[in-house]
Amino acid sequence: MRLLSACLAIGLSVQSAVANTTVNQLVNVMGVPALIQAFSEEGVGAGETINQNFLSGQGGDVWAETVRRLYDPARLEVELTASLAEVLDADVASQALLFFESEIGAKVIALEVAARQAMQNADLEATARAAGAQAGETVVDFLALRNLIERNTTAAITAQTAFFAGLVETSGRADVAPDIQEQRSTIMAETESWLRGYYALIQSPLSADEVAIYTAFWDTDVGKALDDAMFAAFGASYASLSYGLGQAAGRLLPQNEL
Repeated sequence: MRLLSACLAIGLSVQSAVANTTVNQLVNVMGVPALIQAFSEEGVGAGETINQNFLSGQGGDVWAETVRRLYDPARLEVELTASLAEVLDADVASQALLFFESEIGAKVIALEVAARQAMQNADLEATARAAGAQAGETVVDFLALRNLIERNTTAAITAQTAFFAGLVETSGRADVAPDIQEQRSTIMAETESWLRGYYALIQSPLSADEVAIYTAFWDTDVGKALDDAMFAAFGASYASLSYGLGQAAGRLLPQNEL
């Protein structure tokens, strides 16, 4: 019995290692490190906004270091990959990897990374949003197929709610927490504008056939399972980060007047 248990443990350990390796490969092939880098850089800017709005600009080195640590790209990548490995089926990861290693998959990922980096530039973002407002049905259908507007809106609301929960916990100032749900329509409109611009940038260099192939992938069982897993992993990481950010702000908040 002990031998059988040991063999089962070794077998499960090997399977887990294989699954983690596949997820690591998938994360890299999907350009996640570059996407996280862009998210991290934007997070530092958001941290300064919090410093000005909540801390009267007096957060100082303590706040700057907290923001840097929470938005550290290496930390976020490790956390996200670990979370993804827990929720993503190994077979799904393997099949998704095949697609994103294909010519069309690699081409789209390169465009996604380039578009994400372009959206960090205010002028390019404004141009993309203008194009997105006039985007054709391929962009609209793509967003609807993956329910990206609703899912990203929910993720943003969850993260903002977590931020204020952390802030209230450490500051004891329940009066500073707004009802985020009341802002849902505004957040959704902003999310839709950004996503339409982003995917308009991505799709513009692609042929109609390439757009159709990429869209069709996300309509497969593999694509849907990958989408669910990615949103679960990203959402959990974003909420955890926001909660930590709120806690840190709350510790400094009593020293300042709103």
